[in-house]
Amino acid sequence: METLQVGIINPKAAKLLGDLAELNLIVIKDIPKKKAVPALKKHRTKIDEESKSPEVYPFKPQYLKFDDSNYILHEKLDGVVTFEAGNYSISNELLDITVWGKTRDEAEEAFAFAFHSLYENFAKEDDKNLTSHARRLKKTLRHLVVNTKP
Repeated sequence: METLQVGIINPKAAKLLGDLAELNLIVIKDIPKKKAVPALKKHRTKIDEESKSPEVYPFKPQYLKFDDSNYILHEKLDGVVTFEAGNYSISNELLDITVWGKTRDEAEEAFAFAFHSLYENFAKEDDKNLTSHARRLKKTLRHLVVNTKP
């Protein structure tokens, strides 16, 4: 396993990394504060400058979490992020998902909820209860998800 040293300033990123550590996908080692602080100040300045413009960089999750459900994916999903009329939207063509929120975080949470809902309602459903289109979606979801952790 490759070891990377990173300074975390985003609480969501820290939570996600903690979840990945619980799944034994990564190992977290503490960095002494003296080493982390100079990089943190430089990074905060960059974030402050960038926060003036909408955050429309691509959304490419390989791990999704909604409530107590964790989804580890074979590959990253391609999410197109747009900002219109004061709302962020995230779309994924493969799963035909489009969600929105007032902030990028809200849109990402809505995406995790939409993915979770699709998985619960299609991937776990008996084929006899699904249309041919829904069975294709079920197959796509099951192929996409490596592992789920409740």
